Amino acid sequence: MKRQVALDTETTGKSDDGTPGEHRIIEVGCVEIIDRKVTGRNLQLYVNPERHVDDEAFKVHGISDEFLKDKPKFSEVAHELIDFIRGSELLIHNAKFDVGFMDKEWLMMGLNEKTSDMATVVDTVSLAMKLCPGHQVNLDNLCNIYEVDRSSRTLHGALLDAQILAEVYLAMTGGQASLNFSEEDKVVVNEKWVRPEGIKIPIMPLSEECHVVHMEKMLSLAQTHMLRKGEEGQPSVAGSDWSDAFDMELLVKGEDEKKGDFKKRLSEQKNMMLEKIFTPQQREVLAEAKKKDNEAQEAWLDRVLGRKK
Repeated sequence: MKRQVALDTETTGKSDDGTPGEHRIIEVGCVEIIDRKVTGRNLQLYVNPERHVDDEAFKVHGISDEFLKDKPKFSEVAHELIDFIRGSELLIHNAKFDVGFMDKEWLMMGLNEKTSDMATVVDTVSLAMKLCPGHQVNLDNLCNIYEVDRSSRTLHGALLDAQILAEVYLAMTGGQASLNFSEEDKVVVNEKWVRPEGIKIPIMPLSEECHVVHMEKMLSLAQTHMLRKGEEGQPSVAGSDWSDAFDMELLVKGEDEKKGDFKKRLSEQKNMMLEKIFTPQQREVLAEAKKKDNEAQEAWLDRVLGRKK
């Protein structure tokens, strides 16, 4: 019997060199695979990191400080994770990142073990690079290549990504008795992965803040995207290929128009479209999100430029 565990983590952020630095784990998701079958036995742990979740990390996974404040500390639930992964073959996409964070947590607990002492670690990024040469090997693209449904992946979540990784791995290695590669690293043509009947990937909730920030970004892009060239004497139409709700006049800078005046016209058009598309409540959420983003930017500049001691 071969027992594998697809694992993923979410964190408060990461340092500039990709290492944990001062950051901590906030979610761990594990999916059990036995003899190439997803068993339905999963593990999901949310933990209080005892520090702030970086704004950039929050935009990726949507897990807030407020949500985590009443969750247990990592050391209080670590035994559940250790019991789940011990003796297994761990499947981790970009294993260096997740293993680095877990090893930091073990060290902080005073545990005289590393993740590689508890389980065999397989980096599925390295595996995908051998099986899919010339392709991007992020999870989203691998889902496209192997036709794995990822429609519920609006935000990253450790358990959701572990479930998707399990399916991608099984699809990617379908029909292989082993993963021993020849010197030529020949590409194996795999059988199409079919999700077992009755198994459903959960839909990740999308926060209102993430939604309005995304919509505002789409609106900015729509302003410069020409949909239809105007007929003689008529302006061209700008907008989005996703929805005609973004249709508007394509503004063009006049020959003698100052750059500042043109930017003002673009801003006025955008504000008009925001009032048309967004509800008053959504506009308030967007304003608050921008305020937080500006505060974070100023704090970063203070730190980098030494503006405040």
